[in-house]
Amino acid sequence: MRSPEAARALPRALLLAACLAALASAASGQDAGEAATAPSAPASATADPRAARIDAAVDQLRADPLLSGRHKEHRLRWKDDAEHEKKATDKSDLGFLDWLAALGRFINDTSRFLLWAMAIVLVAVALVSARRLVQLRAFRRAKAAPAVSHVRDLDVRPQSLPDDVGAAAWALWQAGQVQAALSLLYRGALSRMIHRFAVPITSSATEGECLALARGRLEPGALRYVTQVVRAWEASIYGGRALSTAMGEALCTGFAQRLDASTVAPAGSAS
Repeated sequence: MRSPEAARALPRALLLAACLAALASAASGQDAGEAATAPSAPASATADPRAARIDAAVDQLRADPLLSGRHKEHRLRWKDDAEHEKKATDKSDLGFLDWLAALGRFINDTSRFLLWAMAIVLVAVALVSARRLVQLRAFRRAKAAPAVSHVRDLDVRPQSLPDDVGAAAWALWQAGQVQAALSLLYRGALSRMIHRFAVPITSSATEGECLALARGRLEPGALRYVTQVVRAWEASIYGGRALSTAMGEALCTGFAQRLDASTVAPAGSAS
């Protein structure tokens, strides 16, 4: 590599060499003329000392490294940079390893997000599991809870009722005790729904709430019968309406057929 200093010194050296060569040729011509006019002398006396000095100067200029047109330059650099460049040249043959390295860097960069995502999923699963567990425990407590003995002021225990509720109610109806007969039919219907069909009736449930709870647990025929008993009970007790003997006979004779002979409705059946 040619430095700027060497480039500036080269023309001057060439000019100096040309001047010296001109002086040498002029001196040699003058010496030749003198030798022609002078008598012959020994060969050692004809040698010009100035020409020898000029030749020596020209040889010295040619041997100068700054005037030869070539220049060596040394640079210092970090060893890590050289190793990095060497590794960069070798990466072209390591495509699969480069892919693995890129995958590792990606996983390292996204590990925080993956950790948070896993934590959110675990929390969601824990919340759903806790909700299901609470519902299961509540269902088991409700299932294991003892059946109520009274609904409002009505005794619904099976031992408080006659063996044949329908026949006893019809006897009261024929005796003119219509409200007592309806009360017995309503008590018997509540007792059968609670103890036979497992309807979750509470002690404070109203007539409408009892019917709503019975839907899906009674067969359609049994549900229609209970609805007729409840409506007759409400019309007589709350409304003071007089009911026909034919309706009373139908309600009393239908008790055993609808509530004693009926079975539990399958899950999901409609009213």
